[in-house]
Amino acid sequence: MTNHTQSRRSPLRTLLIRSALTTCAALVLTPAFAAPPNPDGNEPPQNTFLADSAWPMSHRTSYVQGSSPLAGPTSAEELQKANYKATNLLNITLAMSEPYSNGDIVAWGSGATHVYKISVDKDRTDVIDKVRKTEAINLANGTTGAYTVLDKDNNFYVPGQGKLYAYGDAVADTADSDIALLRSLDIPANILRGSNAEDPIVGINMTYDGYLAIATKRGTVATISRDFEEIHYIQLGDAEEGEEVSNSIAVDEDGGIYVVTSEQMYRVQWTGTELTMDESAGAWQSTYENGADVQVPGRLGSGSGSTPSLMGARDQDKFVVITDGQQITNLVLFWRNEIPADWEPIAPGKSRRIAAEVPVNYGDESREIAMSEQSVLVRGYGAVVVSNDYGSDIAQSSNSVISNIINAFVVFFSNTPKYAPYGVEKFQWNPDARTLDVAWSNTDISCPNGIPTMSAETNLFYCIGQRDRRWNVEGLDWDTGESIFHKPMSTWFFYNSFYAATQVGPFGGIWTGTLSGIAKVSQQ
Repeated sequence: MTNHTQSRRSPLRTLLIRSALTTCAALVLTPAFAAPPNPDGNEPPQNTFLADSAWPMSHRTSYVQGSSPLAGPTSAEELQKANYKATNLLNITLAMSEPYSNGDIVAWGSGATHVYKISVDKDRTDVIDKVRKTEAINLANGTTGAYTVLDKDNNFYVPGQGKLYAYGDAVADTADSDIALLRSLDIPANILRGSNAEDPIVGINMTYDGYLAIATKRGTVATISRDFEEIHYIQLGDAEEGEEVSNSIAVDEDGGIYVVTSEQMYRVQWTGTELTMDESAGAWQSTYENGADVQVPGRLGSGSGSTPSLMGARDQDKFVVITDGQQITNLVLFWRNEIPADWEPIAPGKSRRIAAEVPVNYGDESREIAMSEQSVLVRGYGAVVVSNDYGSDIAQSSNSVISNIINAFVVFFSNTPKYAPYGVEKFQWNPDARTLDVAWSNTDISCPNGIPTMSAETNLFYCIGQRDRRWNVEGLDWDTGESIFHKPMSTWFFYNSFYAATQVGPFGGIWTGTLSGIAKVSQQ
């Protein structure tokens, strides 16, 4: 695997830029904004190139843990009636801005056909502007444009089919400004493995030195300067044999870029000047139980259904966390950096890189299927998985368009008795015994299709759940799994989270994208 670099900068311009960067290194490496709260000591290192906000990107931080240090609600009584605002179809993440100079906050969103901007206010939610995307919907690639990043300069990055877009305010530092397309980048054809439609961008993140990191469906990983003038890339795996990426990617402060394909777990190493799979530089790859023959409704691709999450920071044990593709899915931990010298494979034939592989059955040993499509929620050494076992008897199709339509049908009705999944399970890494143990299971809670979150300040787990067909906000004790509260929202389909992230927002509220818009429950 050979690293490649392409640049649209002149040599003189590149020299001047690098000189300026060197001169300002101390400023670049110093956080531009106040560090986020860290009530439990488990907040990942801050990426100062992301917006310094409650939720600047998909899965919140470059570590892709999905957890928050901010306070969420602790009871239904303290919450207002749910508020819904129509925006667009398929709203996975609301990327929240830093406060503007007048104190206003906005959230940026990317739906199926539009990019939009909404006000973030305790009591009101207004659509400020929305602009139509230039690309037509491709039903074969349901995740393209779902994962997004908002940087420290309020640039909103949205992947497309062979293109990357940067949106921002038409009038700088003006929250109610219209949206402007600031720039776009056509990914060079030699970087892709097929046409734009065959190899669209799937995952996106931000490196700790300020480059956008992307992964395409057929295994190209690239780092791109935020001005779109410089591209480095490397190609992973065997796309001709069907190896594909169907989730986003994680990034750590040491240059590790973590990509899970339908066949392998990869750490690609970003050195600051090149991407490499050289093990001496820190890169590695590992097999996992991908369940190649397992076809279950709700999955957006074969293999793992989860974006890799990073567990452990600073002097803790450090892992990459996924769920695998088995019919009874396993929670899998990979050693992120150097494998301990005395570590033995967990079983004959297993990769030594694997630190743990534990079945997820949500406390029900009789389960025949246990599937999760959501990224694993991580805080400290704790990891929570929610069930997406829809029990559908609809046969899956090898045709990606038909398969995505089937998935959409099942997820649309995932608050009904026929399809509603039940089960939440937490696991805890024991650094002394070096084992992954079940902390608790709750078989009564249904989080049908959304990505869960937790608040380190309130020590509560949150998801968009359902009870008797009614969508609601569920709050569980992070340590015990006990139900603390639930706040009913509505039975209407426009409160269906439909793969979206549950987010702890400003003002102690819970926000989520939905099938056709956004919903929030705010503090009284």
